[in-house]
Amino acid sequence: MKKERIVLQRTLSEENVKDSYSKIAGFYNFWSWLTESKATEKVIELAQIRDGEQILEVAVGTGLVFAEIVERNPNGRNEGINVSPVMLSRAQRYLKNHDEDSFHLQAGDAYQLPFEENTFDLIINNFMLDLLPETDFVTVLSEFNRVLKPSGRVVISRMAFGRKWYNKIWQWIAKHFPSLLSGCRPVSMYDHLGKAGFGNIKSEYLSQNTFPSEVLRAEKWAASPNTA
Repeated sequence: MKKERIVLQRTLSEENVKDSYSKIAGFYNFWSWLTESKATEKVIELAQIRDGEQILEVAVGTGLVFAEIVERNPNGRNEGINVSPVMLSRAQRYLKNHDEDSFHLQAGDAYQLPFEENTFDLIINNFMLDLLPETDFVTVLSEFNRVLKPSGRVVISRMAFGRKWYNKIWQWIAKHFPSLLSGCRPVSMYDHLGKAGFGNIKSEYLSQNTFPSEVLRAEKWAASPNTA
């Protein structure tokens, strides 16, 4: 059983990610609809967006979730970043019918978010961390923590370890044919969130057309867990 929980190694660079998503941008929305739309719905549900909030989506992709954020937060601040220029361009086109003053999209790196400390009420991040080296998880999550306000919340979706035999087919694909999933693979996030200063962690497991996902919601500790 422990063997199933071993996280596959990844060493993707920023350029690798840009190249990978440039190749799949044309059919990304179809893939998302086929395997990730249930997770997307759960992300929005757990986010509990309140109009007037300061919200950041890290890795906006083609803008599917970001558009929903903008619609639910018309009087707030909606920031979206992505490392891929191709994805950003598609997100901009996807939001063409929304008021340009209601959102802002820009190139950005999850390792160094271009925002001040204690800025956002909510950060949303979908199917990005399962691309990154496991050794970088706490680094990126700590950066999320830095730009969140005290008691701010983060909602993350990721590829999960399958619970049924048919879910585990995707883990086999991730191991033997990683390029088919653009490098995504099942990862565990609960312990990493704790190390990055998050608590009150809740998770929801989902399976859609056999593809396993997990959505996690956590809150920034007002003080370090070690000193609270």
